[in-house]
Amino acid sequence: MNDSPLQSTLRELQGLARDARFWTVLGVIALIVGLVGPFGTYQVLAVAPRLAYWGVVVLGTALTGTLVVGFIERLARPRLNKYLAALLAGALPGPLLAAMVALINIAVFGPGVTSFDLLTLGVYCTLISAAVTLVSAVLERPAQPDPAHAPPALLERLPRPQRGPLRRISVADHYVEVTTDKGSSLVLMRLSDAIKETAPIEGLQVHRSHWVALDAVRRSTRQNGRPALELDDGSIVPVSRTYLAAVRAAGFPA
Repeated sequence: MNDSPLQSTLRELQGLARDARFWTVLGVIALIVGLVGPFGTYQVLAVAPRLAYWGVVVLGTALTGTLVVGFIERLARPRLNKYLAALLAGALPGPLLAAMVALINIAVFGPGVTSFDLLTLGVYCTLISAAVTLVSAVLERPAQPDPAHAPPALLERLPRPQRGPLRRISVADHYVEVTTDKGSSLVLMRLSDAIKETAPIEGLQVHRSHWVALDAVRRSTRQNGRPALELDDGSIVPVSRTYLAAVRAAGFPA
């Protein structure tokens, strides 16, 4: 069972909300533009108000853009080339992002936004959003066209910020939590179906609720007296009796 485009997009936002790196990147961007003060904000705002202004702009446009772009791209990808889908998904939210920035400007600087200002802002937001989304799609291409080096199909279900080498998969209610070296995201599907989409990554189901990539395992250990595996991110994954022999055969004695 797969996510609908809206469900998948909302799950992407939930995954980003738990990803400290996402907030760190936004914070760094807001800090840089706040200190630089582009578009005349350096001259009209003191340091603290300028940092607050750009913090609101960066956070608001990033979250809104992620939601709208993700939803549109998921609708467009089955019908269009992925680059055209990315370009379209990035361009369409431009007017919405421009309207958001315009409202922030009115709140900070007062009324006085002209039609020309809105048009200029819309063009800037559309071009920037389209460029960012398109570049992300281009960088997503596998380094080698050989199918043996193709990324796991499961990664296509994840939001871009979480796409990276697979580490583990765990059951979370009706979802599976897919963890890569770039973070975690929830996907609405069964664990057995998720495991089928991990190829060509070598991995092992170690529990009815857990699968791990073999290259992510640091060592075997015990948790509360029971066998477990410690992964390279420090997490501990339990090993059930059913899968103990397979874990030992993979070279991790319990």
